[in-house]
Amino acid sequence: MSDMKPSWASNLRSQVGSMNIPRPSLIRSASWLVPLGMRRVMALLALLVSVFFSDFYSTAQSSDDKSDSKSSNEKVQKEFYSAKDRLEAVRSASLFTPKAVSEASILDGPAQNPKHFQLHFNDKVICEFSNPGSKMQGKTPKFECKITRVESANGQVQELTDQMDEEPVKVKFGADDNEVYAEVVATRLMWALGYYADSWFPVRVECHNCPDNPVSGSGNRETRTYDPATIVRKFPGHKMYEVGKEEQGWSWKELDSVNGLPSYERDGLKLLAAFMKHSDNKPPQQRLVCDKVHVDQKTQPFTTTCDNSIMLVQDVGATFGSGGWFTSNSGAKMNFHNWSSTKLWKKVGTDGAPQQCQAVLRKSLTAHDGLSDPIVSEEGRRFDAGLLCQLSDQQVQELFKASRVAQKPEYHNRDGSFKSGMDEASIIQQWMEAFKEKREDLAKGRCQWKNQPTELKVIDNPMGLATVPNFCSAKLF
Repeated sequence: MSDMKPSWASNLRSQVGSMNIPRPSLIRSASWLVPLGMRRVMALLALLVSVFFSDFYSTAQSSDDKSDSKSSNEKVQKEFYSAKDRLEAVRSASLFTPKAVSEASILDGPAQNPKHFQLHFNDKVICEFSNPGSKMQGKTPKFECKITRVESANGQVQELTDQMDEEPVKVKFGADDNEVYAEVVATRLMWALGYYADSWFPVRVECHNCPDNPVSGSGNRETRTYDPATIVRKFPGHKMYEVGKEEQGWSWKELDSVNGLPSYERDGLKLLAAFMKHSDNKPPQQRLVCDKVHVDQKTQPFTTTCDNSIMLVQDVGATFGSGGWFTSNSGAKMNFHNWSSTKLWKKVGTDGAPQQCQAVLRKSLTAHDGLSDPIVSEEGRRFDAGLLCQLSDQQVQELFKASRVAQKPEYHNRDGSFKSGMDEASIIQQWMEAFKEKREDLAKGRCQWKNQPTELKVIDNPMGLATVPNFCSAKLF
């Protein structure tokens, strides 16, 4: 092949490529090669074999690439590809799980994933800084870190092990941030009653390699301590929304018009929102989650279904204040004067003279499709009264102890000491009495029925208890 010049081979390759003869046929039928010299015939045959196998490999490789691409494309996101599928999940979603309210340990909080560090009241959590708060949503001071060790007040120590499935956690911090207190009270209350919410744990955080400003991520890095602080554990389940609408939650209008649960559960959740003054209640503050998401790619658009869809309230930081248009940190979040002095009812009946009831809840200006002064049915009022009145004095006390509300700066002098006439016990007692008074207002009200169940036990005793505790003075019904 030494007498073959590259230009000749190149020209021959071009001529072969211009023929309409399939390449396998070129090799099987070589009569057209006769005019060529033997050495050139051998060289040309070698070239044809090379071209054929090169083309075959290229075709096969292209086929594999397409297969890989197809395989990649089939790994679709677990999202809704049509509004219809999402609405179907909302229609069948749960809001509530019956539980023995009086048995809930408010101070301990919800059960935790055994593969996570177990967090307790006032634990010292040691972690490595991960991400600044500026990369997360919301305006409250926060950052992300990876827990490496937990030290409890009783001397118990937990170390990170290979069996743990820990990812960086969100930490909210700062005595001046009223969400640090409000979110603990609100989520513990919802959990104790049986409504769904994320779990917030009141802890002290020792952050290693933490920047001077953990919100922006700027400044010198060293070990820093944050007390009070809270850590969230998300309610299990896959967050669901329509493709391209990552901030999509569920609206209170959808709760009324789409969800298929009994009116006592739906109205009960609305009344509880008014009780807590959950004013920043726009759809992104609520979350739709699913277990076992299935995406059928044989349809167009893809059909998404899921087992056990749940509608939960995921952000209850603007609670236990006055509510209002601007959900200010000072007024709308954990403000004793505002919460205790704001009425529960705008309109309410009495025993023997029921009327259409309307609760007081001024939503924020940004809460489009939010909840404002909700109309509440008798079944919704009666349902919540039965749940709230199962809470003992100790449980109500633990609500505000768990929140560490007594650490709020308004109760302290500049040197950190309590102001005159104040201590932790008296501050907690103050909040506790306000809670019980508002609960009594709920219990003694009487509203008009919307859909009165045939069997009232589903409202009065959803857990099927032998005896339902009642720690309220008013008659519930």
